[in-house]
Amino acid sequence: MGGVGTRVYVGNLSYEVAWQDLKDHMRKVGNVVHADVLEDHEGRSKGCGIVEYDNPHGAMRAIRELNNTDLKGRLIFVREDREDKKMGGPMGGGFQGGASMHRVGVGGPPSAAGRQLYVGNLDFEITWQGLKDHFKGFDVQRAEVAYDAEGRSRGFGTVRFGTAAEAQRAQEALNGTNLNNRTIEVREDNRVL
Repeated sequence: MGGVGTRVYVGNLSYEVAWQDLKDHMRKVGNVVHADVLEDHEGRSKGCGIVEYDNPHGAMRAIRELNNTDLKGRLIFVREDREDKKMGGPMGGGFQGGASMHRVGVGGPPSAAGRQLYVGNLDFEITWQGLKDHFKGFDVQRAEVAYDAEGRSRGFGTVRFGTAAEAQRAQEALNGTNLNNRTIEVREDNRVL
């Protein structure tokens, strides 16, 4: 594994994208040492992946130059991978909104299964209220935006709905829509945040 700052998270991938497709696209800006498309327990793509470069410069170029580029007919988004930073030590920030989002373990609590959506590629000015407003017309119970330790938006958030069916309806209607001049990614929240 490379050092901190060499990995990027790539979202909004077409389900047809394999790791080799991802690697080929991402090596336009640097030497890719590893590319992986995340899959569910049945081997189906989750629509996102992790790419590791041999140095932080490649990762930074990917974020700058490959964000919002087309890969197999979909505009992908690229951001710093924060997974390893979340696995140890203090959270370094958190969420602002209806309630605290600090969670332990894989996935959310059983009561939230299928009812919570991850919303990525948010404009840094979007508040939880702006996020909630974008989802009006759906049974929104809570909307939250993630912030770092300095109180700056981390560019993503979550929205929880009354039912899993309502969450799915919102995902289908709003994934890829425009919010504050950014194309947002909306998908089931299946990660530890």
